[in-house]
Amino acid sequence: MIGILFNILITVLVFIFMEFFAWFAHKYIMHGFLWSLHKDHHQVNHDHKFQKNDYFFLIFAIPSIILFVLGSKDFNYMFFSGLGIALYGLAYFIVHEIIIHRRLPPP
Repeated sequence: MIGILFNILITVLVFIFMEFFAWFAHKYIMHGFLWSLHKDHHQVNHDHKFQKNDYFFLIFAIPSIILFVLGSKDFNYMFFSGLGIALYGLAYFIVHEIIIHRRLPPP
């Protein structure tokens, strides 16, 4: 039982940490040295459905994938850290890309 609670705690703490990391990454990475990938996200008219900014989904998924793989043998803290990152990415996608920017058409 303690192991399950510990794994849930890790997942939740990493999820919360990701909000702070997302703020940092947006301010100092996306508006910094990777502005060339991010600037089309701030343009009003888009000629295409996908943006260069969408590469950040892949970039930020890499640590999650690595942690899943490394932690999947015995489902240790790395697996649940990867889960926290992945769940944050899903929540971010739903709130920011679908709800706020309406990047997908309504059903």
